[in-house]
Amino acid sequence: MNNSSQKKRWYDEDPTLSLAVSFIKNSSAEQQRKIAEKIIEKAISLNISANETKIIIQRRWHDEDEKLSLAMNHLQEASQENRKIIALDIIEFLTEIKA
Repeated sequence: MNNSSQKKRWYDEDPTLSLAVSFIKNSSAEQQRKIAEKIIEKAISLNISANETKIIIQRRWHDEDEKLSLAMNHLQEASQENRKIIALDIIEFLTEIKA
């Protein structure tokens, strides 16, 4: 099933994480900042450290905001288990905002 001609992004490896990142991407800038803060707080509580030297300004959608870029870096550095925990938190948070 894996199409070798199409490279998956790191967050597409897990459907829950992919959904959460899609929600983040489609949120307003204000919501993205709030989500970034939540990701960073959760990552710190799970002892996930971001490799800040790895953060380079690129042309990815999340690199436009420094805090969001750092949050996504935390998420990328997390184990698959912790990524899922954070992804579920993001989905729950965004569901509460929309309600």
